Amino acid sequence: MEPLGLEYIREALEKAGHSVMLYDATASGKVKTVSTPSEFAYLSKFYEEDLSPFSLHCGYKRLGDSFSKIVDLISRNDFDLIALSSLFSPYHPDVELLAAEIKKVTKTPLCIGGTAVGAQKRKIAETTNADYLNCGNGAVTLPLLADAMSGKIGFEEVPGLIYRKNGGIFMNKPSLEPAWCGDLIPKRDNLRWFRKKRIAKIIFSSGCRNRCAFCSIHRDNRLAYRDIPHIKKELEYLLSIGAEVVDIEDDDIFSNGEYSSQILDILEEMHEKGLSYTAMNGMTVRNILPFAAKLAKAGFIKLDLSLVSAEKSVADHLHRPHGIAEIEKVIELTEGNIEIEVFLIPGLPGTEPADTCSTLLHLNRLGVKGGLSPLYLVPGVPMFEETGIPENVRLCRGSALYPFDEEKRADIASLLKISRFLNYSLDHKNDENYSEFLNYFNESLRRGRWFKLGKDGEWRDSFEFSERFEVRLLSHTNAK
Repeated sequence: MEPLGLEYIREALEKAGHSVMLYDATASGKVKTVSTPSEFAYLSKFYEEDLSPFSLHCGYKRLGDSFSKIVDLISRNDFDLIALSSLFSPYHPDVELLAAEIKKVTKTPLCIGGTAVGAQKRKIAETTNADYLNCGNGAVTLPLLADAMSGKIGFEEVPGLIYRKNGGIFMNKPSLEPAWCGDLIPKRDNLRWFRKKRIAKIIFSSGCRNRCAFCSIHRDNRLAYRDIPHIKKELEYLLSIGAEVVDIEDDDIFSNGEYSSQILDILEEMHEKGLSYTAMNGMTVRNILPFAAKLAKAGFIKLDLSLVSAEKSVADHLHRPHGIAEIEKVIELTEGNIEIEVFLIPGLPGTEPADTCSTLLHLNRLGVKGGLSPLYLVPGVPMFEETGIPENVRLCRGSALYPFDEEKRADIASLLKISRFLNYSLDHKNDENYSEFLNYFNESLRRGRWFKLGKDGEWRDSFEFSERFEVRLLSHTNAK
């Protein structure tokens, strides 16, 4: 949840001589259950109260501070410019609602930027509550926007700026500079926690050399690498402020062999001083194969590997760079020294729920966890534009299970439950209640209807599904 992009923007603005307040609305850690929007009513049978280890999330939650608290802070300060981050299309309607509330209490110019703007810039520009939009690197745009507002340059000179003039909408060409342009090392506030250790994010590169059909990264970011001494300087800074784990957010980590070898030497050196590493944005297995045996020594404590689909025909159609065989090789080379989780996208065109289930079982037998990210629609990506982006972009989030009919939706939700229990089984086979949970899990699959566990300890019926998944787990006792 660390707002690394905003931290870069703040650093760039301060470097240009401006005074900046960064309001991290998620730093409070608040989680509040709120009324489920009507457009998600059809999901109620999937996201219900269930205390079993094959439960899904329950209810609709707001993370972080309320709109009223954010607006109150703005109303009490005399800002010259307000900037809001909008990184994901399904949540952009909420950003617009916040912008509308802000506009009720101040006439201060308001700018909204982020990848959600880039994905639907024309549509958003026609309806936004903001005065300006940014489609590009905010660390470049916002200092120049401040200059334009001061009359130092024209608005047409601000890269990535979208603005209105004389009744028209003008869209400036965005900057292709990476986030760290100008050797920025952003100050960090409010370090989060990961497994009881303080964690901070970092980026070594931008963009991606792959051209996966379902992804927008190669459209929005050119491939660029940071100077290695600059990376070391930032790692030393993070260590000095108490970070213990560093999460590397690159979209294509270790894609350059010689560069990666030098990076790993730095990571190992810093690991000896106390840093460990994750890459929770996902790793391309082809990239790390040459280094897999070295990753534990370098300080990696978890590998999040992106498989998407184990079906070769599907992987080839989506232009995926590797398959299950490469995953197995990484598992072999790491020799159980690093936790591994392999991520799949159930519901992709050409995939079948039964095949995804088989892959999950295969991973379970290999002793690694399978993570599922249900198919979600990304505006601006041709593959999904052809599928049809809903008018209400809230439905684009993966948890909405939107692209499926009722039958397929229940099967995809069932895959989520299966992955939950398979992952649970890797760590909890000796738990006191494991045999009971296993019995109700197996019985749910046999009869095609899930059980759920209430707070009163009673098992009740949940939703039905049509796919006959071939899963049969044994209890620890039976396995012996």
